[in-house]
Amino acid sequence: MISSQPYNYDLRQFQLRSVVLLDVIDKVCKEHGIRYYIIAGTLLGAVRHKGYIPWDDDLDVAFMRSDYDLLLEHASEWFPEPFHIVDCNNDPRYPKYFAKLEDRSTTLVESFHLGYVGGIYVDLFPLDSVPDNKMLRAWHFYRFNLKRRLLYLVYRDPYKHGKGVGSLILCLLQKLVSKEKLHKRTQRVLKEFEGKRNCNYVMTHDDGFRAYRKSVFGTPRLCEFEGHAFCAPEHPEGFLSVLYGDDYMTPPPVEKRRSHMHDYCDLENGYVGVDINELKKQLKV
Repeated sequence: MISSQPYNYDLRQFQLRSVVLLDVIDKVCKEHGIRYYIIAGTLLGAVRHKGYIPWDDDLDVAFMRSDYDLLLEHASEWFPEPFHIVDCNNDPRYPKYFAKLEDRSTTLVESFHLGYVGGIYVDLFPLDSVPDNKMLRAWHFYRFNLKRRLLYLVYRDPYKHGKGVGSLILCLLQKLVSKEKLHKRTQRVLKEFEGKRNCNYVMTHDDGFRAYRKSVFGTPRLCEFEGHAFCAPEHPEGFLSVLYGDDYMTPPPVEKRRSHMHDYCDLENGYVGVDINELKKQLKV
């Protein structure tokens, strides 16, 4: 039975429940010799707060491309129920270019207008090689970003902003563009520099036009997060200063603190078999 309380969940309860997924990732990766790194706000929270940034509701983990592909290849064997890795290869409804580890015993909708229902999750990012040359890197990111924006449009509810010329154009686009082919083209762009020379940087491609030296990641070091020890980049300051600036240890002013505030969350009931359109009707959204 789906709870009918949208936009209203306890943030701290959500945070602590999500840490369980990090524990699962840590255990699976250690068992199978896969290197992972907490990154982005998760890493900043670990360094600055020894846990979640108090207003954050998101967890981010990254892997070098070879480890990322290996993890996804064996996900169905390695992860116990109710944990499940979802990506564009195993769920045609999934709109992202990166994968997520989800908890099937929960239900979460990030944005109703994207038409995807899953569970609470950890974002899993591949760290893909990019050129040392900034112009080549810029051209690469520009082509990727075009495809990412197109992915958003082909999954988005065409009537999000009402009916009109724009919605008709979007409906036509969604009929003409194959989601499967677009995902494959996006992945080809992401991986185009793997194994090539003069590529000493990597990108998550989710941080805008930001690239990190591969040496920043190196041998994972343990970092405290919510009373647990998880793997972080060998040089966390090298990652955090690129993403947040040199003053990353200073919290932003209150008015600039942001959280995702997902459209719907139910920590007691699983999402398997839930139809998002029926859920929207039930919630009148």
